[in-house]
Amino acid sequence: MNPGALRERVTIQRASESRNALGETVLTWETFTERWASVEGVSARESLEAGQSQIEVSHRVRLRYVVGLTQNMRFMWRGRKLEITSLLEHNNRSEHEALCQEQT
Repeated sequence: MNPGALRERVTIQRASESRNALGETVLTWETFTERWASVEGVSARESLEAGQSQIEVSHRVRLRYVVGLTQNMRFMWRGRKLEITSLLEHNNRSEHEALCQEQT
Protein backbone atom coordinates (compact mmCIF):
# COMPACT_ATOMS: atom_id res chain seq x y z
CA MET A 1 0.00 0.00 0.00
CA ASN A 2 1.32 3.40 -0.97
CA PRO A 3 1.42 5.51 2.22
CA GLY A 4 1.11 8.70 0.15
CA ALA A 5 -2.38 7.63 -0.92
CA LEU A 6 -3.62 7.68 2.69
CA ARG A 7 -4.46 11.40 2.78
CA GLU A 8 -7.87 11.43 4.41
CA ARG A 9 -8.48 11.20 8.16
CA VAL A 10 -11.45 8.94 8.93
CA THR A 11 -13.08 8.09 12.23
CA ILE A 12 -14.26 4.51 12.60
CA GLN A 13 -17.38 4.25 14.74
CA ARG A 14 -19.17 1.28 16.25
CA ALA A 15 -22.79 1.06 17.34
CA SER A 16 -23.64 0.73 21.00
CA GLU A 17 -26.97 0.33 22.68
CA SER A 18 -28.01 2.34 25.70
CA ARG A 19 -31.24 2.99 27.58
CA ASN A 20 -32.97 6.34 27.71
CA ALA A 21 -35.01 7.72 30.64
CA LEU A 22 -38.06 5.71 29.51
CA GLY A 23 -36.09 2.46 29.44
CA GLU A 24 -36.12 2.24 25.65
CA THR A 25 -33.10 0.90 23.81
CA VAL A 26 -31.37 3.65 21.86
CA LEU A 27 -28.68 3.07 19.24
CA THR A 28 -25.74 5.46 19.54
CA TRP A 29 -22.39 5.58 17.75
CA GLU A 30 -19.07 5.80 19.58
CA THR A 31 -15.55 6.27 18.25
CA PHE A 32 -13.64 3.02 17.81
CA THR A 33 -10.46 4.57 16.35
CA GLU A 34 -9.15 7.12 13.85
CA ARG A 35 -6.97 6.24 10.87
CA TRP A 36 -5.49 7.67 7.69
CA ALA A 37 -7.22 6.29 4.60
CA SER A 38 -7.83 6.69 0.90
CA VAL A 39 -11.45 7.63 0.17
CA GLU A 40 -12.71 7.70 -3.39
CA GLY A 41 -16.05 7.80 -5.15
CA VAL A 42 -17.23 4.66 -6.92
CA SER A 43 -18.90 4.76 -10.31
CA ALA A 44 -22.16 2.91 -10.98
CA ARG A 45 -20.30 0.42 -13.21
CA GLU A 46 -17.79 -0.40 -10.47
CA SER A 47 -20.67 -0.84 -8.06
CA LEU A 48 -22.31 -3.46 -10.30
CA GLU A 49 -18.99 -5.23 -10.89
CA ALA A 50 -18.56 -5.51 -7.13
CA GLY A 51 -21.76 -7.57 -6.98
CA GLN A 52 -23.62 -4.97 -4.95
CA SER A 53 -26.65 -4.81 -7.28
CA GLN A 54 -29.19 -4.34 -4.48
CA ILE A 55 -27.12 -1.93 -2.42
CA GLU A 56 -26.03 1.51 -3.56
CA VAL A 57 -22.25 1.73 -3.21
CA SER A 58 -20.94 5.28 -3.26
CA HIS A 59 -17.39 5.16 -1.85
CA ARG A 60 -14.37 2.90 -1.54
CA VAL A 61 -12.24 3.31 1.58
CA ARG A 62 -8.75 1.78 1.74
CA LEU A 63 -6.67 1.77 4.90
CA ARG A 64 -4.06 -0.25 6.72
CA TYR A 65 -5.43 -3.31 8.49
CA VAL A 66 -7.36 -2.49 11.68
CA VAL A 67 -7.75 -5.27 14.24
CA GLY A 68 -11.42 -5.55 15.20
CA LEU A 69 -12.87 -3.69 12.19
CA THR A 70 -16.19 -5.30 11.18
CA GLN A 71 -18.90 -4.74 8.61
CA ASN A 72 -21.21 -3.47 11.39
CA MET A 73 -19.15 -0.31 11.81
CA ARG A 74 -19.12 2.93 9.83
CA PHE A 75 -16.71 5.66 8.79
CA MET A 76 -17.12 9.37 9.50
CA TRP A 77 -15.34 11.36 6.80
CA ARG A 78 -15.57 15.13 6.33
CA GLY A 79 -18.82 15.13 8.32
CA ARG A 80 -20.32 12.39 6.13
CA LYS A 81 -21.48 8.97 7.31
CA LEU A 82 -20.25 6.01 5.27
CA GLU A 83 -21.93 2.72 6.19
CA ILE A 84 -19.81 -0.34 5.36
CA THR A 85 -21.60 -2.68 2.94
CA SER A 86 -18.64 -4.93 2.13
CA LEU A 87 -15.31 -5.35 3.93
CA LEU A 88 -12.32 -7.05 2.30
CA GLU A 89 -8.84 -7.93 3.57
CA HIS A 90 -5.88 -7.77 1.17
CA ASN A 91 -2.18 -8.61 1.15
CA ASN A 92 -2.20 -11.15 3.94
CA ARG A 93 -4.17 -8.95 6.34
CA SER A 94 -2.07 -5.85 5.85
CA GLU A 95 -4.86 -3.65 4.46
CA HIS A 96 -8.64 -3.28 4.40
CA GLU A 97 -10.84 -2.24 1.51
CA ALA A 98 -14.41 -1.23 2.36
CA LEU A 99 -17.23 -0.55 -0.07
CA CYS A 100 -19.54 1.96 1.55
CA GLN A 101 -22.91 3.61 1.14
CA GLU A 102 -23.28 7.24 2.18
CA GLN A 103 -26.09 7.83 4.69
CA THR A 104 -27.97 11.09 4.99
